[in-house]
Amino acid sequence: MNRISVDFSINSTAICVEDSNNIEWFNFVPNLDFDKKAFSLHKKLNELSNVHIFGYNRNKPKDLEYSDEQSWKINNADDLAELIIQRMIPYIDDKTTFSFEGYSFGSKGNSFIDLITYNTFLKAKIVRNSCQPIQVYSPKAVKKFFSGNGNASKGMMVDTLGNLNIDDPFVSYVKELIGGSDYNPDKVPKPIDDLTDAYAILQYSKRVVS
Repeated sequence: MNRISVDFSINSTAICVEDSNNIEWFNFVPNLDFDKKAFSLHKKLNELSNVHIFGYNRNKPKDLEYSDEQSWKINNADDLAELIIQRMIPYIDDKTTFSFEGYSFGSKGNSFIDLITYNTFLKAKIVRNSCQPIQVYSPKAVKKFFSGNGNASKGMMVDTLGNLNIDDPFVSYVKELIGGSDYNPDKVPKPIDDLTDAYAILQYSKRVVS
């Protein structure tokens, strides 16, 4: 059974795939450019054997009218969902499980509405391509299970991952990161926090779905 867990966001969707007990890590970011300093960490992670970083175009034209802007968002959401599902197809079979973390009810505003739109496009493509149900879990439940604290900060989640005794290139990288003198748990760099959350969702799903 392959398990696919998704920590969705428009700017840094992270996915963990467990395939025959091997873990593959995926990250999808807008306007990726490995030559830019802003993506230097993404470049390092992409060089690990089981981490895969992909970019998608999110250059919105300027001065769009309201209706045109909404159409652009719909098309962009579809583009991101299609990119993700194409990368997931090799892992999808008739027993694959899909897990998402639910929305934070403290979120609000236009950015939250956009998040729901983009997230829904991806879920719709998963359902059409896999015919499998999608499990959605409470963020607090995932954090509590993984770190012992339902209100765990990003730093606490990453520390938990880094303290796991598993043989994995990404986890080994996290161990080195949190052991470094410059590491600040209050400023966890992306996409470390997102990939960590995706792994936590994966582990929670294994306890819930047999």
